[in-house]
Amino acid sequence: MSADNRTESTLGFSSTRDDLTLCYGDLEASKESERKLPKHSSPYRRTPVDDNYCRVDFAERDQSQLMKTLLEAEAAANNAAVQLVSFKDTMDDEFEESHLSVTDTRQVSRQRGLLLEKLEAFKRINRSVRQKLKRLQEAEADRLAIDKQIDILLNKITQAESDNVNLKRDLNNTENQLGELMSLRRKEQESTETALQAGRTVETTRARLQGQLHLKEAENNRLTAQLRALERTLTEQKMQMEDLKAAITAQSVKMAQDKEALIKATHAQKQRAKRFEAAVDKCYAQLKEKEIELARALSERDSWRLQQEQQSEDQHGLVSQIELLKCHTTDLTARLQRERDELTTANLTAMERVERLSVENRALNSDNARIKESISVCEQQLAQCEAAQTEQSLLSEERQHQTQRHQSQVAALQTEVDDLRIKYQSLVRETEGERGRKDEEVEKARRGLLRRVQELEVYPELLEAADQSLSKSQETLGRSQKRSAEKSESVRLLQVQLDSQSERLKTSGDMRNSIQEANALLEEQITSLEKEMEVQHQENVGLVRQLAGQDEALSYGSRQLDQRSAECHALSTQLEAAMSHVSQQVSHVKGKAVSREDALQTKIKELEAEKGRRDSELKLLRQSMLSTENKFEVRLKDLQRSLDQSESHKQSIQSYVDFLKNSYATMFDEGVQLSSYHSYFLK
Repeated sequence: MSADNRTESTLGFSSTRDDLTLCYGDLEASKESERKLPKHSSPYRRTPVDDNYCRVDFAERDQSQLMKTLLEAEAAANNAAVQLVSFKDTMDDEFEESHLSVTDTRQVSRQRGLLLEKLEAFKRINRSVRQKLKRLQEAEADRLAIDKQIDILLNKITQAESDNVNLKRDLNNTENQLGELMSLRRKEQESTETALQAGRTVETTRARLQGQLHLKEAENNRLTAQLRALERTLTEQKMQMEDLKAAITAQSVKMAQDKEALIKATHAQKQRAKRFEAAVDKCYAQLKEKEIELARALSERDSWRLQQEQQSEDQHGLVSQIELLKCHTTDLTARLQRERDELTTANLTAMERVERLSVENRALNSDNARIKESISVCEQQLAQCEAAQTEQSLLSEERQHQTQRHQSQVAALQTEVDDLRIKYQSLVRETEGERGRKDEEVEKARRGLLRRVQELEVYPELLEAADQSLSKSQETLGRSQKRSAEKSESVRLLQVQLDSQSERLKTSGDMRNSIQEANALLEEQITSLEKEMEVQHQENVGLVRQLAGQDEALSYGSRQLDQRSAECHALSTQLEAAMSHVSQQVSHVKGKAVSREDALQTKIKELEAEKGRRDSELKLLRQSMLSTENKFEVRLKDLQRSLDQSESHKQSIQSYVDFLKNSYATMFDEGVQLSSYHSYFLK
């Protein structure tokens, strides 16, 4: 390896590390900007107390997980860099110490190219992670803008509610004025009735007096005989007048008492109306609270459904990732087989060199004893290798039994998960049915309450029935809340069971993967040992047949061969470990990035749904405001019309009272004249 290649490798790796550090900095900047932004509070926004059932701060958790994954990727990249630098230094030292052949240099250059390709792939993945982080920041900024818009809309809603409260206050004032006008009208009607009764009595007395006067004028000749009768009639008339005066005074006292009773009754009716209005306001507030609780329950149900869908999608993604990893392992095994073939060719070339050395050193035939000793040592090594092979085969059989047991456990767990999923779906259906029935009951109760409120606005005597219906509706609401709480508790328990089962599945899958990897490593070791045994056997046969007196040269060549093979094997294992570690880190980062992207998409969908719901609520509020304004205008027109009618009726009553006053005045003037005439006649 040359200095240019060194600089290229180091530069390539440093670029990936810069990407990682930049991603971490961007994430910190996004956190700081999110802290600096103001947090608006609104009555429709959820608080941690309301969401203590199944929520933690989702954005901070995602950011902490992303930071962890980035730090892990950076640590993996640093480890890979250290291993690459050490590998490069060792290879440089070996190249400086010994002159390698062309095949060795090609193999090393090929391995170097593969390492550079892996590093480039890691760099590309790191860039994709950075782009996804930028998308996360943009989505976070969009979410903050949407929150600001929602706060503005909530402020508008509060203004509209204050306007509605003012309109209700004005309506109450107008209704109070109407009540006062009606009481005044009743008083005037009663006064006119009393005046009419008095006028009738006076007319009857006047008619009687006129008849008596006619009789007296006709009986002027018999006045002397009837003076006593006239005196008696006069005394009787005086008594009747006194009785009439007493009756008039009693009627006036009774009218005053009736007026006081009417005033007390109006005060009591006003107090009852105020109490009824307060009860109606309480009912409206309770209905609003129940609507808010229903909206929260619906939002929690939707979020729970989204979480379940996301978990199912994550499971499908894990299955696909497992299949990809299997394909990757098959590719790696094929590559390792190719590398082993290349190592065997290199060993054959080394054997050819040893044979050349043996041909050159045939003259050394004096060390047959050493060769025999070396043969015995080789036989001992063969025996040790066979024992190790048997142990490895036993271990592999045990591992296979363990894998079979784990597979059976995984199948059982899968069946349990399917059963739990079926139970969970049935519970979801039951909760949806219960939720629908509860919504229908709440809607029926709301309609009944509104109907009762309208009836009570016209007939205030139905307050007790409204209170009873309110208590019944509150009891039904409490029962439905208890049912929903029980159902949510059962759903939560099922969710916990599903989570535990998924964790068990994950752990069993990890154990299965580790066992498969260990089996693969054992198989590789067994094959390598078998190949080494075959090579050693061939070497021993060749040494016995051809190299009887060349023990020193053969031992020297065999030592070099063993050293080189051990070094190559160690380097290959290091490369395999580094490549597997890098691939695992890359797959881990990919999975985390995909999961974060899915979570962001679901969150964006939730925000869009919430925005649509807020828009629909605003539309409904506007429609209700328009309807209340129209009702208020109609009520004002009705009040104006009734005021005009009462004014005209009052004027007609006033004119009738004036007419009665004039008639009474004329009648009493005539009565005075008649009394003077009778007194003169008696004289």
